[in-house]
Amino acid sequence: MKTDIDAHESTAAKIRRRILSSRERIWRIEDFEGSDDAIQAELRRLVRAGELDHVRRGIYWRGQKTRFGMTPASEGSALRKLLDRHTAIGAAGWYAANLLGLSTQVSPIEVLAITTRPPTGFSHLKLIDRSGRLGRRDERLNELEVTILEALEGWETYVEEGAEKALVRFRDLVINDEVRAVKLAAAAYSEPAVVRERLRHVLLFAGMDIEANRIQRAKSSDARRRALSVFPEPMSIPATA
Repeated sequence: MKTDIDAHESTAAKIRRRILSSRERIWRIEDFEGSDDAIQAELRRLVRAGELDHVRRGIYWRGQKTRFGMTPASEGSALRKLLDRHTAIGAAGWYAANLLGLSTQVSPIEVLAITTRPPTGFSHLKLIDRSGRLGRRDERLNELEVTILEALEGWETYVEEGAEKALVRFRDLVINDEVRAVKLAAAAYSEPAVVRERLRHVLLFAGMDIEANRIQRAKSSDARRRALSVFPEPMSIPATA
């Protein structure tokens, strides 16, 4: 008959074997069988030995071992591995503008917009709830596509480039091979009116008239006026189609 000590050692050995054979993976307490105390004790030992990184409560990272140590995981990387595969995620705020080359301001932390209720416990990560932006999920937008939508929304606040350069930069982004303009246009239905108008005009500027004309126009003249205020020159505000 196994003693409690034998059972504890068996749990520890199994945990160690699984973790040491893994690479670039998130581990959670619920990934293992056994008592929580035994599991947590072994995970703590592996952290002290440099074989795991403690990301947040109950979440650990096993990176790639190198001669300089184990490759760390940013909290953003950990979050991505925890999210449902249908969740759309992208940068927001200053973080988005900097990543897209629209600002030189560097965000002190990652700021990410996600289409689900943000999980808690991350100390170096700001999460923005975009659970109402269903189009991003419906169209399975990738990170660059979501980041473009976020940057369009925050244009007047976070974009440092002049209006002409910014418009050219947005054009270059939407014609990038990683960006599916047809998906952006389809996802726009759940975006704020200002974002829809800006995306529409960027697509028109890029010569993507078919995609642009699929986007629902803003009903409010105030929303259209605000949307167009960031463009290089005064643009007419056509009647709602």
